[in-house]
Amino acid sequence: MTKRILDATASDFLSMNADQLAQSIRETEGRTISAEVICTYEPPVEGVTHAELAAAFGADIITLDHYDPDQPLIRGLPPSMASQSDILLQLKRMIGRPIAVNMAVTLQKEGGWLYTRRYSPQRLEKLAQQGADIVFLYGDSATGQSAAEVAAAARDARKRYGSQLMLVGVPDVYFPAPVNKETRQQYKTAHEQILEAGAQSIGLVMPGSKQSWRVEDTAELVDHIHQLNGLVWLILTGSVEGSPLENIQQMALQAKMIGGDVYRLDEAGLAGMPLPENILEFSLTIRGKRHTYRRLALSILR
Repeated sequence: MTKRILDATASDFLSMNADQLAQSIRETEGRTISAEVICTYEPPVEGVTHAELAAAFGADIITLDHYDPDQPLIRGLPPSMASQSDILLQLKRMIGRPIAVNMAVTLQKEGGWLYTRRYSPQRLEKLAQQGADIVFLYGDSATGQSAAEVAAAARDARKRYGSQLMLVGVPDVYFPAPVNKETRQQYKTAHEQILEAGAQSIGLVMPGSKQSWRVEDTAELVDHIHQLNGLVWLILTGSVEGSPLENIQQMALQAKMIGGDVYRLDEAGLAGMPLPENILEFSLTIRGKRHTYRRLALSILR
């Protein structure tokens, strides 16, 4: 029987495949938190990785941004672990949490800002070998790569890796805000394509993060994804992950009310990660002290 995230320990996470992890998130009923970190930046505290710090403040899942599977680098990771071919599994064992990685379905050339995060079947294979649990697949309309290309990447990944990798499709981070029926339909069509291709989840902007992302519009998209049996990752971005605690409380409650399954706090808070106190406040707001203290206190030896 799969444990819900709230009850899962480090050994549980090590034994879960992607489908079991998705079920664990589903059964947690909107109380799962991910923290995104730029793993190539120097951590804000010496002698510790961003991932360890985020986990210590209550994150259930760590998402690595700017991670390059061709030249893997995680600042602060002990050399004995950083030199291993399964570097992501090493990190997972050290913090007792699942590891997600961002990839962009893009045609950018070397030097482009998405280049080190570009998707290819070969680079995805390296992520799988290195120990990733979850992969975000972003579209890039600037190079003509949007929902159809993200769906194609998801279909290939699902065929190759089955339940080894959880896939989160973000069809186009630059879609306009869903303020009218036509734009919301554009999102819905993209979500249908990506979920049908084999992704388990869809990433959406969390209301309050980007201009014009309203609660009621986002709720309609969340409901549609749930009708398709997908999970929803609501992404707190736009540097709002570094905002005052009262803002975090408001957005956390709204995100839970509209039906988010996972809440991802992005990396523009402090030195390539969300403010640690904001991770903690988000957790306290959506799941209370009981479950927050449990997550903070659980030993990786369990």
